[in-house]
Amino acid sequence: MRINTNVSALTAANNLSRVQEATSDSMAKLSSGLRINRSGDDAAGLGIANKLHADTRALTQASRNAEQANSLLQIADGATATIQKMLERIKELATQSASDNTDGDASSGGRKAIQAEFTSLTAEISRTVATTKFQGKTLIDGNFGATVSGTAVSTAAGAYAVKSSGAAAATYTITSGSGNISITDGTTTQQLTLTAGAKQTLNFDKLGISIDTDTSVTATSLNSKTVIVTAGSSGGSFMVGSSGAYTGNDNITLSKLDLTLSTLGISSDSLATAAGAKTALTNIDSALAVVASVQGDIGAAQNRIGYAQDNLKTSIQNYSAVESVIRDVDMADEMTKFTKNNILAQAGTAMLAQANQAGQGVLTLLRG
Repeated sequence: MRINTNVSALTAANNLSRVQEATSDSMAKLSSGLRINRSGDDAAGLGIANKLHADTRALTQASRNAEQANSLLQIADGATATIQKMLERIKELATQSASDNTDGDASSGGRKAIQAEFTSLTAEISRTVATTKFQGKTLIDGNFGATVSGTAVSTAAGAYAVKSSGAAAATYTITSGSGNISITDGTTTQQLTLTAGAKQTLNFDKLGISIDTDTSVTATSLNSKTVIVTAGSSGGSFMVGSSGAYTGNDNITLSKLDLTLSTLGISSDSLATAAGAKTALTNIDSALAVVASVQGDIGAAQNRIGYAQDNLKTSIQNYSAVESVIRDVDMADEMTKFTKNNILAQAGTAMLAQANQAGQGVLTLLRG
């Protein structure tokens, strides 16, 4: 019999320590609901689960993008339908003016009233096109998706970012000095206050251009600089996927939507005379065809985005299910392990106590 080294007690203590560690691990999993609470639980599984989690979040945002894109298209569709109705009324007016039963001309009579209404309706078409916007970006003037493609502002002292928010494709010239800064596209000019040596955002909201400056900007450092906005090759693109083809199949591209009077081809028409009305009728028929084409593009894009959104929701569900298999704990299985380890811990504690009592037999020998 030996008392300096109690092998039985050491064995019991070692087994108890392992069981207590397993019990603690089970408690962590049961309390968090996760099978992987630290990298050591499953390093490979954690890497896969994290990738799936990132993909799921990206797909969720892509689904929101699709939903917002559909809302954008609803706005464009509503405005297009309104323009369709105005063109129908214009065609009705042109048909009336083209007939000899309508008296008068541009200066008096029925055709004067017809021409006045025609002028008002074409002005309303232009106003509708200019004010149909989503988050500050015009949708049906052909400039949606336009980007800043070149700028001399970026080389100027104090300017570090130039942004377009619905700006029309054009070259914008900047004039600065004496505490003011203005920008123009040759037709519209907007002036703001420029604070030299200050970080600021110069928001030319009438033109859809904003310029961010830092503390190195001076009163004249932006003078004579230009901003070039180029129309996109399409009517904008929407990120509705996360497959890795971020410049390709993950995007849905919208056809350019342009319902300006020049595109409709009725900007120079007149209904003041019968001959002019007959010429206008041909142009109005072409304009109606343009509107029908735009409506078809909007409808096709809405349907495509709707199907993409359905697919995204299915993908999110399946990605989440796969991540759950890897990351989440099976509560029933883990509870079984916890119960077993808890019983073993109690038994181990009892056996350690018994092993510690084994040395008491030595006292019997010592007493003689």
